[in-house]
Parts: sequence; structure tokens; C-alpha cells
Amino acid sequence: MSERIRLLFKLLRQNISLWQTVGFVIANLIGGAIVLVGIQAYQDFDRFVKKENGLLSEGYVVVTKPVNTLSTISSLVGMKPVFRTNEIEELRQHPNVSDVGVFSSANFRIRGSFSLGDLGISTDLFMESVPDRFIDVKFDSPSDWHASVDGNFVPVIIPRKYLNIYNYGYAATKGLPQLAEGLTSAFPIMMNVAGNGHRQSYNARIVGYTDRLNTILVPESFLKEANDRFATTSNEAPSRLIVTVNSDKGKNDFLDFLAQKGYRIEGDTESLKLQTLVNGILWVVIGIGGIVSILAFSLLLISILLLIEKNREKFVNLYSMGYSVPQIARPYTILVAMVDGIVWLIAIALVSLAYPRLFAFISVISPDLQLASLLPLWLVAVAFAVVFILFHRWMIIRQLRKICE
Repeated sequence: MSERIRLLFKLLRQNISLWQTVGFVIANLIGGAIVLVGIQAYQDFDRFVKKENGLLSEGYVVVTKPVNTLSTISSLVGMKPVFRTNEIEELRQHPNVSDVGVFSSANFRIRGSFSLGDLGISTDLFMESVPDRFIDVKFDSPSDWHASVDGNFVPVIIPRKYLNIYNYGYAATKGLPQLAEGLTSAFPIMMNVAGNGHRQSYNARIVGYTDRLNTILVPESFLKEANDRFATTSNEAPSRLIVTVNSDKGKNDFLDFLAQKGYRIEGDTESLKLQTLVNGILWVVIGIGGIVSILAFSLLLISILLLIEKNREKFVNLYSMGYSVPQIARPYTILVAMVDGIVWLIAIALVSLAYPRLFAFISVISPDLQLASLLPLWLVAVAFAVVFILFHRWMIIRQLRKICE
């Protein structure tokens, strides 16, 4: 640094209050830390609600039309409460909905039978299918979830609650053995299908359990072929829809929409409401931190601008002596760069040390909680620091140009 610039620094820094600057640093540090904690918490919560089988679902709900006295009478004359094409499209266009799938039902007779020890059970069954993207069972190969109507094997997915009902209800009262999920994959089921003048038998096997859908599922392609061969009626409009609700948006508008339409939900609406509440709280936290940080940022800027205005004559003289506006502004731009840089560096360091400990305490609620990487948060802190520094510098130089030029 030249002697000339050094003297300029010495002259201008006399008007800068050290304790006032420290106050700005502390206030901005509190605001910055709150913002960073809120952003990281939002990131962790967002990953959690999108995690399969987590404490909260991703936002899958099954939508139906209500069954009441009128609909019961209508169904007796062939008028069932189904969703028309325009209703499905209206639901799909809702801003809180990212995907809609339809349930397809088997329109033919199905008789299932199996043996358990000396006990033989035979009963009528129902089957449905949904698009594969809505199924929460993972397969090693696509062929594991495939069947042909001309083949002799059908994979089946059943709700996990069905197995629980058998183990803790039926088996416990009948003296039958309880079944583990792993054992049921080898459990033989004979499925006899009849309709439209055709008969066929299939060997069925449970290949997975769903926590999302309360129905007996078979592959969608198989059910379509089976309806074409065995059903005596044409495919009907769906009576149930599965809807994916955006997990990064509020759900209240969607729930209000369903209530206005008179639709019913077979999913966990409390999870949707809880997601809305937690998302709202996190945004409030981020907003409070942002307000505190912006206020501290603004107070520092206003203080420097007032200081510049107070020493207007001094800056005009310096400009007349040959100092450029950037040279005159340099003591102040260096000051704000140091303040902004130190604030966000300390803020991210504190959050990186304290947040994992806080998260470890919170994660006791559920083992599915996993801490997201803190690297994006460091990038966010650097971005905030750069934006603050550049804006401070621009405002200071802009004010000095008005005075000197």
C-alpha cells in the first residue's frame, strides 16, 4: 500500500466507531446463524418426508368419492360414484398435485385358496392395480413385477396391515403359527379366475408388502390383459385415485379443494397437515433470521452512508486532490467486506459445530432421520457474504460519486 493510500486510511478511519461496528457484527451474526440453521433444518426435513417409509409419507393420498345413501341407491341401478375424465384432469392441474394415478379393478371372479398345516382356506378375492411409479416396493429386476395372462404365475403385493391382522388377530385366536414377512414369499396361493366363458388357474406368491395402498395389487399390465379376456363388462371409470401431493408446498389449499369437491381421502391427512405446519415453522424461522440479518446489514450501511454525508466536504477535497472515488471509498469497502466476511464465516462455523449435536438429539424421535451434508450450507454462507459485500460496496461508491462528481 502506497504512503498516500495509507494516509487516506488513517484520515478516514478516525470517524469509524469500533464498538458500533462490533454491535453490527453481533447482530448480523445472530441473524445469519438463524438463517443458516433454518435452511439446514428445512433441507433435512425435506429429505425426511421424501424418504420411503419415513415417519411422514411423501404425500401420497388415495382420493375417493363418498359412499352415502344416494350413491348406494345409484349403484343398484348401475350408477357408481366414479371419477370422470374432466374431474381427473382438474385434480391433476391443481398446483399442489404433482401426479395422479388411477386404480384399475378386476372385473371378473377370482377364487383364492391356500393351505396352512391342516387348515385349508378358500375365499373370493379382489385385485387392483396402479401405475408402477406409485408402488412403494422395490424389486431387484423389472421381471419380478411382471405377469402374463397366458402364463401360470402372478406376483402379488398386499398391505402390511393384512399380515399384522393375521398374526395378531386371526392366528392368535386360532392357535395358528404367526408368519414373518420373509416366510410368506414361499407361501403358495392358488388363484382360480373365471369369466366371459374362460377359466384359468395361476400360482400366486406374495412378493412384497405396501404401507401406502390398502388393496391387493397385481401388475397393471397383467390386470389389463385379464380384464380383456375374463371381464364381461368394459373397463369402467376409476372409483379411486392415488395422488402425489408436492411435499415442498403447503397442503391446506389441496385439502380445502378436496373438501369443496366433496371427495374423501384414504391417506394420512394428519401427515399432510404436519408437513404444512413444520414447513411453515421453518420458513418463519428463516424469515426471522433474514429480517434480523437484513436489519443489521441495513444499519451498517446507513451508518456508513451517514458518515459519508457528514464528511462531504472532506471527500470533495480529497477528490480535488486527485484521489479517485474507488480510492476514497476503499477504507469503507474494506471495512464492510471484513464485517460481512467475518459474520458469515463465524456463523457457518458455529452452525457446523452446533447443528449436528442438536440434530443428534432430535433424531432420537426416529432412526430414519439422517443429517444432510453441510457442504451446500457453506456454499450458501459464501453466497450471502459475497452478495452483502458487493451490495455494500456498490452503495458506498454510488453515494461518493453523487458527492464528488
